[in-house]
Amino acid sequence: MTGEQIRAIAVGPIGAILSAIIASLVFHWQVKHWSRWIPTKVGEKGKKQLLEEYRNTIRTAKALSIAGFLIGCLFYVTGWMGNHDWRGLGIGAGLASFLPVSYIVAATIMHGTERMKEAMVAFVIDQKTPPKVLFVFMGLCFVGGVASAVSLLLRPL
Repeated sequence: MTGEQIRAIAVGPIGAILSAIIASLVFHWQVKHWSRWIPTKVGEKGKKQLLEEYRNTIRTAKALSIAGFLIGCLFYVTGWMGNHDWRGLGIGAGLASFLPVSYIVAATIMHGTERMKEAMVAFVIDQKTPPKVLFVFMGLCFVGGVASAVSLLLRPL
């Protein structure tokens, strides 16, 4: 096979299918290996009870995450930012990580820190990601979002 033939396969529909299959295999491997680091209970409440008790909170947090990312995309759709400006994506990623965590905290703060901890653990269980990995990644996205927003505010007009 020549280089052109390989590029044609990679760019075409066969490349997309192969990419999806590889991504799916990596995802399932990752979930399998990470599952032992995901908490299964808080106090006496098990995984199933936590997910059921905080189902609406988790759904709202996920919706806010999607909304945050869509706000970042809105910068590009409206034409306010050029296609090569990274700041809209940074703001979207920052909002997508900040809004769910802030909602979970705001929704449970009146009921005490134990309920807040339970809701966060339920969110981690639902995301199927170890807490350290999830919150470090979300923190980095938040910092990137703040840097993007500051960069956008300080740009010359």
